[in-house]
This record gives sequence, structure tokens and C-alpha cells, in this order.
Amino acid sequence: MFSAAELDFLRSQRIARFATVGPTGWPHVAPVMYTMNDDGSLDFDVDGVKLRNMQAEPRAAMVVDAMGPRRGIAMQGRVELLAPERARMRPERKFAWGL
Repeated sequence: MFSAAELDFLRSQRIARFATVGPTGWPHVAPVMYTMNDDGSLDFDVDGVKLRNMQAEPRAAMVVDAMGPRRGIAMQGRVELLAPERARMRPERKFAWGL
């Protein structure tokens, strides 16, 4: 799903903004530290609101970006719980800029 340049960029960063859908339909966005897997999925810790939201609705979004020069990747996909407070996002759609 990701080009070589996009994978290099994702592996060079550590912080993303992760968005879940709340019970009222409003988004909830929070920073997460992630690790990139060889298959293009991203693993990160979840707790509190993020955990409750993703358990009720697995659709989520994530943005990884950097300034100077402006570049980044926005992703949409589904999230699965791997352990009590560890999740994995498998991107299904992406939009990249500056890469």
C-alpha cells in the first residue's frame, strides 16, 4: 500500500495523531507513539477514550506529518486490539503529501 518513500518516512517518525469515532459520532483525536510493521500496519498503545471508542467502532484515522519541508501521510483503516492496551491499525486508504 505504501511506496518506498512513504515507508521510509513512516519509519523515521514516532508520533501520530490517532482519531476514533465516539458514541455521539464526534471524532476524538489524541497523539500516539507508534511502531511500523513490515506489512504496513502500525502498532500503538491505547487506553481510556481511545480504547472504549475503538472497541465500539473499529474504523479510525491516523496522521503522521512533519514540518520543514511539509510532508505527511493521512490514513484510514480498521483497528484491532492485540493485547489489553495495545492496538494495530491496518490502513485501507491513504493520502500522502510532500513525499
